[in-house]
Amino acid sequence: MAQLYGAAARYHEATDIAAVIGAQYPARNAGQWPPLWGYWSYSFDFANFYHPWVGELITRLNQTSVQGMLNAAFLKGLRADYSLQEYTPNPANRASLAVTLEPRAIDVSVGGPYAVYNWELLYHLPIAVAVHLSNNQRFAEAQKWFHLVFDPTNTDKNLSAPQRFWTSFVFNGSGVPTNLQTLLDLLDATDPALAAAKQDVIASYDAIMKRPFDPFVVARNRPSAFQWYVVMKYLDNLIAWGDSLFLQDTIETINEATLCYVLAANLLGEKPQTMPQPGRRSAKNFLQLQQAGLDAMSNALIDLEAQFPFNLAPAPSPGGDGVDMSGALFGIGRALYFCIPRNKTLLGYWDIVADRLFKIRNSENIQGVFQQLPLFDPPLDPGMLVKAAAAGIDIAGVVAGLNQPLGPMRSPYLVQKALELAGEVRALGSALLSALEKGENEKLALLRQTHEIALQTLVQNARFLQWKHAEESTNALLKSRASAYERYKNYLRLLGQAPDGANAPENLSLDRSTITEAAFDDLYAKLVEAYDRSVPMQTPGKLKMAQGSSPASGSGASGDGQLYLIDKEDAELNSHLPTARDTRVGSGVANTIAGTLMPIPSVEAHLAFWGIGMHSKIVSGQILAAVPKLVAEGLQIAAGHEGDQAGIASRTASYQRRADDWKHQGNVAARELMSIGRQIIGSLIAEQAAKREYENVKTQIQQAQEVQSFLETKFADAQFYDWMGGELSGRYYQYYRFACDTARRAEQTMKRELMRPELDATQFIRFDYWDSGHQGLLSGEALHFDLKRLEMAYHDNNRRELEMIRHVSLRQLDPLALIQLRVTGSCTVAIPEWLYDRDCPGHYMRRIKTVALSIPSVVGPYSSVNCTLSLLASSVRVSPLLANGAYGRDPAQDDPRFVDYFGATDVVVTSGASNDSGMFEANLHDERFLPFEGAGAIGTWRLALPPELRSFDYSTISDSILHIRYTARQGGDPLGATATKELKKLFADQARSPQALILNLKYDFPTEWAAFVNAAGQNPFAATIDRSFLPYFLQGMTKTIVVGNVRAFCDVGGVAAQVGVPAATALHGKLTDAAGAQLTLPIDPKVIVKDPQRQVYVVIGYACS
Repeated sequence: MAQLYGAAARYHEATDIAAVIGAQYPARNAGQWPPLWGYWSYSFDFANFYHPWVGELITRLNQTSVQGMLNAAFLKGLRADYSLQEYTPNPANRASLAVTLEPRAIDVSVGGPYAVYNWELLYHLPIAVAVHLSNNQRFAEAQKWFHLVFDPTNTDKNLSAPQRFWTSFVFNGSGVPTNLQTLLDLLDATDPALAAAKQDVIASYDAIMKRPFDPFVVARNRPSAFQWYVVMKYLDNLIAWGDSLFLQDTIETINEATLCYVLAANLLGEKPQTMPQPGRRSAKNFLQLQQAGLDAMSNALIDLEAQFPFNLAPAPSPGGDGVDMSGALFGIGRALYFCIPRNKTLLGYWDIVADRLFKIRNSENIQGVFQQLPLFDPPLDPGMLVKAAAAGIDIAGVVAGLNQPLGPMRSPYLVQKALELAGEVRALGSALLSALEKGENEKLALLRQTHEIALQTLVQNARFLQWKHAEESTNALLKSRASAYERYKNYLRLLGQAPDGANAPENLSLDRSTITEAAFDDLYAKLVEAYDRSVPMQTPGKLKMAQGSSPASGSGASGDGQLYLIDKEDAELNSHLPTARDTRVGSGVANTIAGTLMPIPSVEAHLAFWGIGMHSKIVSGQILAAVPKLVAEGLQIAAGHEGDQAGIASRTASYQRRADDWKHQGNVAARELMSIGRQIIGSLIAEQAAKREYENVKTQIQQAQEVQSFLETKFADAQFYDWMGGELSGRYYQYYRFACDTARRAEQTMKRELMRPELDATQFIRFDYWDSGHQGLLSGEALHFDLKRLEMAYHDNNRRELEMIRHVSLRQLDPLALIQLRVTGSCTVAIPEWLYDRDCPGHYMRRIKTVALSIPSVVGPYSSVNCTLSLLASSVRVSPLLANGAYGRDPAQDDPRFVDYFGATDVVVTSGASNDSGMFEANLHDERFLPFEGAGAIGTWRLALPPELRSFDYSTISDSILHIRYTARQGGDPLGATATKELKKLFADQARSPQALILNLKYDFPTEWAAFVNAAGQNPFAATIDRSFLPYFLQGMTKTIVVGNVRAFCDVGGVAAQVGVPAATALHGKLTDAAGAQLTLPIDPKVIVKDPQRQVYVVIGYACS
């Protein structure tokens, strides 16, 4: 298969090239092969390699529904032609090509690129949902999903059956599925038209043999298997739906169940009949089968040995018109040695449906026990339904649970099991929480690892920059060293020297060798040797200091401490400069004086003393000022000289200081060179550290990625815990539902077992444990707490009640039932409430504990008395209150003082005739309820002996006694007084009186019966009935007994024939008289005949007041 622009192409070789070349080039020498395109033709099938209708399917789903999206007509309309513009074969080879373009459609063909996905969507998905809903008791919803594929209720007349029933697109238009026999017959077909079909069957069989235990391989090669699967699952859903309704034991639900069974029966049709074998196959070994000729499916045709003459067609004549007489008299037949086995699962559906319908039509429950159901269902509690709806519980499930009969286990056992289940729910809740936490932890770990990798990547970038920064720092140190070296060299040049190239080289090469801990000392020594060299330094001369010199000593200036002047500086500061200063001061004073004298005018004087007279200028300012000027100039010259001397001293001192400074700066540069050398060593080490940190971060990232890869690929990853959480969540909810159902059943059983009004008013097991917002966590703890409350409530209210035994004799209670038992082997007897009130009036809540049965009769040795005893219905008076003063039950409406139980849920079979409970051991402490335990003592019973194969003579049954052990509660004096009053009224009412006396004429009156039988003529039977025949409580009382009716019975052909005799004709006198009453019975041709073997029973109904 080749792929071209989203299309899948299959090519096929249409001609055998070897045959072509062999025919035209026999020698087939090298180099003589012809061009392939001339002798070999190709065919290409182009199909979509993508799903072309996803958008339309999603749109249809959003606009309508799942049913609208899976509609076969809509899917059939999704079809368009496919054009492939990209495929342009060589025109010269076009004649040898056959190109087929598959249309764009919903592909469900075998081998289609997207056929598997379409099968999943159109078939597997709805069927999986339907089966899941059916398994979870949601049958109606499951049926709707089944109808998306198979709808036997479809009434569309446009299609004929069975095509219209297959609503799925994958089966649309499918007819009757091909059976296996048809496929096997194809293997023996010789028709050339069937060769392709035969080859397909063989290819399918080969595929199945490669994977024999994969049912999908079988179904893909034989799609009818998918259809059979759907039909059988549909039947399973119908039968399970019907069973769930049937088990509720109400008329309404049984009617609904009947509809389900009838639909299943109509779907199945008539049960296939088993065809008789046309002959007998003789056993053969593998060699014999191989010699007979094995076909493609390892089967062989063999001759049949006919069991009846002429039942097999004779073998055909090999040819000609002559008759072949070689056939045996019994005929010859051939058949496959291995036949197709019967499908027991499919045939079992007919048996199940027939069984259910038979039981419904014969008023039996699902266990096959006869039952009588009330006309209306018991009333529901609306408050409970409201609570169930508020908690999201299925109302139908709640109602179905209420209608279920009482289970076989006692409430303590159920409570204990519910507690165990609640513990399992708690454990599953803890496991679910742990899975959620672990899943979140895994997600957090993966997220943290992702963030760590991202952060480490950022750190890696930073470390890389730090590494490069360290390298640049080392390079900057080289630059700084070059600058320092220039200064060092310059200062040495100023000092008239040159640097030592050995100890202070101008250029340094960096050694970035990897430094390890093991080789650190050697590498460090090399670095020290290379960069930490001792640079030659200048030794400055010793300065001649002016000891104790201070500015204040000569100049008058003041300084802070010592000035550390050299001698030249001291001469300048303390000698020459002060002298020049003082001299300048003197010069200034002289100039000041000169300036002062300059304004003095000239004075002329005429002298005439001594006779000598003369005329002269005596005083002149210029003359007077000339002398100070001269002095000032001299002083100025002296001051200049001193200043010059100070300058010379200062210049000398500065040169001396400069030389010292050059030496100092040279030494500082030398020191800086040595310091930079050490810094280079540290920078190289820092480079190594930064590089190592960078590489460490890269290693950390790699390791973190490995951790992340492990977290993503490990088995117990986040996805695993999500899956585990999902699975645990489903199991958790199922277990919770199971535990809740068990707890509710335990609560119902406890309330039914104790029947305390205070318990009935309390709801222990609620409906709101499950919190969907928190995935139901802590629901097990809440359920466990309420179960503990339920357990303590049981122990607090399990008070002992009155325990009594009532022996119920059919002879005394219902003589007609006893006659029916003797004649037919079965009877139905009702035990009324008055029977118990006669013993203990005023009791209520009479419930059975155990029941045993005695049948006095004549039984042979080692013979069993197997009587089936079943309780058809029962009632319990649950309240000691009177209804407006009335004691009896109100027949016009539902009386809340009574609770009725219908349906024969318990059945026992006795083995002996004396006090047999139908159990090996009647253990009152059994975890299971004993048969009939908890049922009402007021009930209707059915006794049934084997009607046909009788193990003893039923006519010898003298009585049948039910030994009923029951419990009751004291109802108080008002109830007892009213019960006694009602009992007296009942016995006195001739129309309603249940009292009757049964007499066996043959055994109770043997003498009279013998005289009657042996006497000639039509004389009637006559006997005297005295007081001893009456019940004991009437024998010592002076009661007025009024006979209501007299009837005679006998066994005629297994039927109890009867005849009524007027009481006035039959009895003469009173039964309570000391002499008794005379019984007279005329001859009746059916009942009272003179037959010594006939047993005639007389039943006398009476009332007493």
